[in-house]
Amino acid sequence: MKKITLITILTVLITSAFAQDFQKYKIAPVVGAGIGWLNPDSKFITNEGNMFRFGYGLAVDIHFTENYAIGTGLNVSNFGGTLSFKESGRSNNQQLIWQTTRDFDLRYVEIPLSLKLRTNEIGYMTYWGQFGLIAGVNIRARGDSEIDFESVKLETESGVNWVKSDLPSLTSEDDDIKDDTQIFRVGLLIGAGIEYGLSGNSAVVVGVTYNNGFTNVLKGEVVQTDDRDEVVFESQNPKTSKLKAMSHIVSLNVGFKF
Repeated sequence: MKKITLITILTVLITSAFAQDFQKYKIAPVVGAGIGWLNPDSKFITNEGNMFRFGYGLAVDIHFTENYAIGTGLNVSNFGGTLSFKESGRSNNQQLIWQTTRDFDLRYVEIPLSLKLRTNEIGYMTYWGQFGLIAGVNIRARGDSEIDFESVKLETESGVNWVKSDLPSLTSEDDDIKDDTQIFRVGLLIGAGIEYGLSGNSAVVVGVTYNNGFTNVLKGEVVQTDDRDEVVFESQNPKTSKLKAMSHIVSLNVGFKF
């Protein structure tokens, strides 16, 4: 009985192996370019603009049928955008409030995990779509900042007052802002595109992907303001909340699959 069972299992495995007339693993170096932005998760932060971003990586499709596959790989992705918000802190023994406008340049190493669906070949063309998750680790965070000092805290015998600051504005470029950036990022990955078949199993791949982050990528605090953009105080100090924003990018990708 055991011998019959073993023979049956081997027969099924061998038959399945010969029945797989599709390429199980497909690998494609990919480069991409697109528009990235940061979406604030706070009414005290303003999105001031988008940024043009580049990325590259290696896409790997693991097929379990000819038309269905698990999509994974390794990407180096760049995100960015411009935000403005108010901050508070001490400088030269003074308590200050200032307006920060910063261009964020964030780089992550990411691993996608998605379900990929593809049509049968139509002429030389195959159409595909994908849906899944993508997780990454921050490896670089740089920023260009403009700081406009607004108020300074004065403490006298008669009490505490916040008065207009006469400090000049500051600008800085290419600052290391890793301490202001979360190390992990998770997002939703949606994509679609085409493959143009060449000789053998090789093909040119073109697609559009939307990498939609849903975790906060920033650290720090932002000063709260009211409807007139005036600072909200609590016990003579500015009231603060967490600095929160999600990163997104829509990109056009080109690769060579083999």
